[in-house]
Amino acid sequence: MKRLLLIVIILFAAPLSGIIGQNLDDTIAKQFITKMYNDKLYEDYGFLQKHCSSELIKKLQDAYPHDSEGVAYATWLFRSGQQDSNPDSDDKTVLLDVTSKDGWYTYTALDMGWKFTKQIKLVYSDNKIIIDDMFIKVE
Repeated sequence: MKRLLLIVIILFAAPLSGIIGQNLDDTIAKQFITKMYNDKLYEDYGFLQKHCSSELIKKLQDAYPHDSEGVAYATWLFRSGQQDSNPDSDDKTVLLDVTSKDGWYTYTALDMGWKFTKQIKLVYSDNKIIIDDMFIKVE
């Protein structure tokens, strides 16, 4: 009876695994974050619309403080928040490190020489990586 139950679970759970959610390989997630940051894809609205959950898109829109015609996103939330280069640096903008825990990825980077850390939650859905959420520090 236990074997029959196990077979039934396997048969019914396997097709649903692609629908319910898929595991995201950390190596692929880290490559995604590296490309997103180093190539400044977070500034590309098409990229954001393709790779952000609707909830995160709403957060990015709500965080945009200026009146605008059409859609506007607070893309700087993926960066340090600094507007000018760090005068004590060589002005680099590059990802330094990515770590993961429970679907949340913490990335450390340089932004015009300023070192900072951000957290984003990634999921794999419909054969693509989705930025499901991000920790936004309210000041």
